[in-house]
Amino acid sequence: MRKIAAAVIAAASALAIAACSSSGSTSSSGSTSNATASSGSGSGANIAAAKAYQAQFLNSPTSIGISTPLNSKPATGKLIVGLDSGLGSAVVLAKYWAQAAAALGWKYKDLNSGGTPASQQAAMESAIQLNPAGIVTSGIPNSTLSSQLALAASKGIWVNSSADTSSPSGAMFDTSIANPAQLAQWGKMVAAYVVVQSNGKAVIQDFSLPVFPILLDFDTAFIAALKVWCPACKVTQVPQTAAAIGTTTPQAVVSAVTRNPSTNWLVFDLGDLATGVPAALAAAGLHGLNIGGLTADTPNIAGLKNGTENVWTAYSLPIVAYRQMDSLARKFEGMSTLIAALPTQLMTQQNVNSLVVDSQGNYVGVANFSSQFLTLWHVSS
Repeated sequence: MRKIAAAVIAAASALAIAACSSSGSTSSSGSTSNATASSGSGSGANIAAAKAYQAQFLNSPTSIGISTPLNSKPATGKLIVGLDSGLGSAVVLAKYWAQAAAALGWKYKDLNSGGTPASQQAAMESAIQLNPAGIVTSGIPNSTLSSQLALAASKGIWVNSSADTSSPSGAMFDTSIANPAQLAQWGKMVAAYVVVQSNGKAVIQDFSLPVFPILLDFDTAFIAALKVWCPACKVTQVPQTAAAIGTTTPQAVVSAVTRNPSTNWLVFDLGDLATGVPAALAAAGLHGLNIGGLTADTPNIAGLKNGTENVWTAYSLPIVAYRQMDSLARKFEGMSTLIAALPTQLMTQQNVNSLVVDSQGNYVGVANFSSQFLTLWHVSS
């Protein structure tokens, strides 16, 4: 996700979608998980069930996932401020925040929030000084902004955050978009694909990012689904740091595969985490490994096209941005928050050329997503 990395790396350290551990976390040395069963053609594997589950996610979605219209066309002229880390996907998310706000007749102001708690707090304070109607963020936990959120609440400013493990509280009225349940769905989707493609004989190195707790929901669900569908499959978790992305992770992958030459799958907590990995494997003479994981960035989509990568979950930043603006519009009208999964799919070598993307190659998913939102907002295109 340069995608969820928008949320994640966007808030680096604190992108840290807050610190909390999960059963998916491991020590730096890694840990191996497998429900042993004798080897053989996927002994004990329920490949049919995994195949049936993955089938739901192989085609492009057609719906934005919500259908309840606003009570009326929103009042125009409101100011919305977005906190944007300035990194890759965060910039894409901010682009669509601005686009959605304009469609609603609102003004949008973008502020660079950086990647540390201190810079995020400073950006939030600057946003509040602008006296906006609402503020949108991604991946910054409530705990980082506690005093700023209290100030926002006192001023009647509403805040929406995506890719967040925090619970709604005070000014932060909605953290349901790309929430832990969504991450769990993605983990199950990738597990299904791995089980089917390996015929129940997967030996997996899972490169996780424990510093970002919400991503651990992906790992936990991935491992849990494997245990159900493929008890003989083996998973070794290899924790990485945010600083390792594009730097030391490629060599860590080479080392992990060298230690366990039976490895046939490499799974990553973010598409960005796989940066440089195919080249490092090729340079080390390691071939035939399948690569995939959570949320593809544009280079991962290119990897699917050239055959060096195999499967990624899809994360539509445009739809996330529009959902956040939609949520603010509902709050302003006194409507209930909509809790709904994002439209998504499995991106594979087989369907990569039919993916719906924007002019920069960023995943969109639903071809007419904007018109669907405009209809709900009583806004003409």
